[in-house]
Amino acid sequence: MPPLSTMRYLSLFLIIFIISAEARSVKTDHAEISIVGNSNIVSEPGVIQLGYKFVFSPGWHTYWINPGDSGGPPIFEFNSPSGWDIKENIWPGPQRIIYPPLMTFGYVDEVIFPFELNLKNLNEQATEITTKFLVCDDICVPEEATLLLSLKNGILNIDENPEELNKWLNRVPIRAPPEMVLSSNENNITLEYTLLDSNSYFFPFNDSVMDYSDKQNFSNNKLTFGVFDDFDGNLKGVVNIGQNYYEVEQRGETIAVAANTVTGISLLTAIIFAFLGGLILNLMPCVLPVIALKGLSLVKSSAESNSSVTLNASAYVIGVIATFMMIATILVSLKNAGEMIGWGYQLQSPFIVSILSILIFGIGVYLITDLSVGGDLGKLEKHTDGSGPFNSFLTGTLAVVVASPCTAPFMGAALGYALIQPDIFSYLVFLFLALGFALPYFLIALFPSLVNFLPKPGKWMQSLKQFFGLMLFAASLWLLWVLANQVDPNSILFVLIGWFLLAFSSWLVITKIKFAVYISGIIGLVWLYQLNEWDFKDTALLNNGESNSWSIEKENELRGNEQAYFINFTAAWCITCKVNEAVAFSDEVFNKFEEKNIAYLKADWTNRNSEIAEQIEKYNRSGIPLYIYWNKTLDEPIVLNEILTENYLMEVVDEN
Repeated sequence: MPPLSTMRYLSLFLIIFIISAEARSVKTDHAEISIVGNSNIVSEPGVIQLGYKFVFSPGWHTYWINPGDSGGPPIFEFNSPSGWDIKENIWPGPQRIIYPPLMTFGYVDEVIFPFELNLKNLNEQATEITTKFLVCDDICVPEEATLLLSLKNGILNIDENPEELNKWLNRVPIRAPPEMVLSSNENNITLEYTLLDSNSYFFPFNDSVMDYSDKQNFSNNKLTFGVFDDFDGNLKGVVNIGQNYYEVEQRGETIAVAANTVTGISLLTAIIFAFLGGLILNLMPCVLPVIALKGLSLVKSSAESNSSVTLNASAYVIGVIATFMMIATILVSLKNAGEMIGWGYQLQSPFIVSILSILIFGIGVYLITDLSVGGDLGKLEKHTDGSGPFNSFLTGTLAVVVASPCTAPFMGAALGYALIQPDIFSYLVFLFLALGFALPYFLIALFPSLVNFLPKPGKWMQSLKQFFGLMLFAASLWLLWVLANQVDPNSILFVLIGWFLLAFSSWLVITKIKFAVYISGIIGLVWLYQLNEWDFKDTALLNNGESNSWSIEKENELRGNEQAYFINFTAAWCITCKVNEAVAFSDEVFNKFEEKNIAYLKADWTNRNSEIAEQIEKYNRSGIPLYIYWNKTLDEPIVLNEILTENYLMEVVDEN
């Protein structure tokens, strides 16, 4: 008799074979259609990447979402069964298919249209997906096929073909980098970008906006073509550069703004704003304890020599600059990959918020307890509160990390400019943000005698450390509140368990239990592993049911009815937003809104929301706070200042 394990593998093979038999592709007169994926074995609920694969008779083709002069795109009809959510397909970049005098856009010989299947459970289900499509060569033939998609025993009846699926996923257009500019001069369109070449081509999403058979001319990194005289909308489309496709949109011509907002900002102004914002960032409650304690450690260093002060202060500055530039590199890379990003957007990730909360809570525990007891902890103190260039470098890095949840005045405008400019300008703005943040210690590095103006060491330092620890506890509680706006109660409990384990580990160390450091390390690693595996269950979109929650449909409806509106782009993790709301949005302001029939809309960006991100980018911002006001006397909305007061809001409403 075969071993039991062999029988299990044999049974699994038979199940897969039987289910795969159901997955035979459907053939029509000129095409063969199937559903493909990375793997047909499903071990847990979640989102699965699939694709509709079409293989045509040699030389035959079907069409893109905009077919050009003739044809039509494939249509997929289905009903998602209980526990399933079948998403609409996405469109890989097309190729030109020329039939003079006609120009069409589509796919020759084969194509895969990717789509996602969100499985909320692993219950056995099945559904039919019907596709209707045109397949053409010298003639066009409408064809239809019905595919069966089923899940049985944790196995989907799909063809495993990860290489082909990824190949076509890579052809799906990504968001164009900000340096790619689509502009118009009457009915002449210019697409400008340094990597364009003679084989690049613009495929418009819009139908009937241009003569598709007209030539698109390439010269000096510019692609030029014409549109019809009566076209007056914003042009959107896809451009190919080699094997890559980018989605590009013509920006609106003008957006009216208040006096000192980001639109029209110059590079010099952005640099000044970044420098001032970085300097003010030192005063944020997450950051102040870290930099203040570093200052006190420099006082200790001054007892050795001025050169020791210079060395430690310089190392701190280098740590700050290196960390800021690393953040800049990550943000620029994400921007170039098509992501809509900005300062603070990392706090839309519950995982990041959890890590920051435990880090800040841990620093608070360190400051408020006597962790300098014992030889091992003496080493820890040297690495966190002592002197030495390497320790100072790490302190600079830590200061930037704990500053990441905060946005200081001027920063929003500066970073909004930085993340829509060429990369070199982005890095330059971040460099001056870092220099502003590091300025106090940069001055100490240049003039070590400034340390003499700081208070002398004494017993009072222990009380100050404990006070700073309490400040960091408050900051970690705020991050926990941010998390509570994002995830379910079980996730909050899991993070609180992490806080408890950290406090418990500190107690082990303070009481000098044998191997306390190693035990604490193991506890930390286990919790971090569980955090990485934890399923943060996203709450329903915040304020989704509130009558004043923003949507583009509501905004357009208000504008169509000529009713004034005020939009507050905010988030639970935005400290400046919350301060503004507490200071400026008084009962008197809301009474004024009601008196003048101004609709108040709240766009909550606590969780990721691509629609809100697009609106923020529309106003040339990369982050929040952002405040928008419009009434029928204004051609375009006004972008208000980042820092609000009650009087300022009253003036804006009364004067416009």
